[in-house]
Amino acid sequence: MRYLEYFEKILHFIKDRILVYHGANNPKGLLEVREALENVHKVEDLLPIMKQFNSKTRDGFTVNTKVPSLKDQGKEYDGFTITITGDKVGNILFSVETQTTEERTQLYHAEIDALYKDLTAKGKVLILSAELGEADAVCNLILSLVYYFYNLMPLSRGSSVIAYSVIMGALMASGKEVAGKIPKGKLVDFEAMTAPGSEAFSKIARSWMNLQSISPSYKSLPSVSETFPTLRTMTEVLNADSSRCLKKTIVAV
Repeated sequence: MRYLEYFEKILHFIKDRILVYHGANNPKGLLEVREALENVHKVEDLLPIMKQFNSKTRDGFTVNTKVPSLKDQGKEYDGFTITITGDKVGNILFSVETQTTEERTQLYHAEIDALYKDLTAKGKVLILSAELGEADAVCNLILSLVYYFYNLMPLSRGSSVIAYSVIMGALMASGKEVAGKIPKGKLVDFEAMTAPGSEAFSKIARSWMNLQSISPSYKSLPSVSETFPTLRTMTEVLNADSSRCLKKTIVAV
């Protein structure tokens, strides 16, 4: 049920990809395909249309999203895969999954590395400058970096929470904090995976983050490296009974 918010968006994407495919392989019949797709409002109607206009379609078909590169303009990476299959009695499987290879993973790593280097350089400039433009540039780089991580998704569903924690920590390091909440029904990873590019994702994420200047009181808080100097102490605090902690106890990153 948590993915229901994105059903219509993904359905429209599939229809767009079908038009792109027929535009390249069957331009004469494109108008007919377009008219047929305009009457599609549910997944069950897509498979018959694909069988009608594409002889290669038998039990199902797949479409892939594309993730544009910032590092190499004009280059695209494979995003996630949408699969629709059906059987003779009318059962339909509609699935979304991320498939990766070593080559794909390395391409994303190269993109993330380039963004991280740029973020490090911009962060140093931000320390010496109070201009709003520099802060915005750093924020966009942070969100762009996480955009590619979300589309790579090398771990599990827990990756989404980890990445959002990284966003909040990186923004704190830049002098900003997230005061807003993720809207009900929204999933940050799916926002990134269905966005047409990193700029679009940054715009969406910033619309609900309600970024504010970080409180000066954070500077008086103890640092993580001094409070938890070893891997053992870090592991111990992760396994601590948080119910005994004061609600206002915070350790600065």
